[in-house]
Amino acid sequence: WEVGCGHGHFLTAYAQAHPEAVCIGIDIASDRIERATRKRDRARLPNLHFLQAEARLFLETLPIGVGLRDVFILFPDPWPKLRHRKHRILRADFLDAVAGRAARDCRLCFRTDYAPYFEDAARVVDRHDRWQICDEPWPFEYQTVFQRRAPAYQSLLARVR
Repeated sequence: WEVGCGHGHFLTAYAQAHPEAVCIGIDIASDRIERATRKRDRARLPNLHFLQAEARLFLETLPIGVGLRDVFILFPDPWPKLRHRKHRILRADFLDAVAGRAARDCRLCFRTDYAPYFEDAARVVDRHDRWQICDEPWPFEYQTVFQRRAPAYQSLLARVR
């Protein structure tokens, strides 16, 4: 599951490399989903799906028994102003929701080029009782548009307990 899939570059590459996996990318912008869907169709990837959805609502509507194996949050909006931080995706309530729909050993893969967001996210994940930060290699490397533009970035990998 990729939260904020944008134009689908990362998840299309991931789905090509993992044909056995069902891959779902969501974004709130319909034009991004349209572009991502065209990429999927050109690549002929039956295991890849893109939906216009808000992350929390998506989790709430997943059928019972469906468990997430990998969750990718790549270069989300950092909401740098203090008054806007409540809009950041990586917060305790979101981690609760993902943990509630996580399959055993689910991985949470977070990457950002905004150091204050990384520090805040690491603190939130570290304090969460259902997630544990782990020292593992990044599961799938593919340079996103934002990653190419970033002079530096940091990655966090956590597993559900």
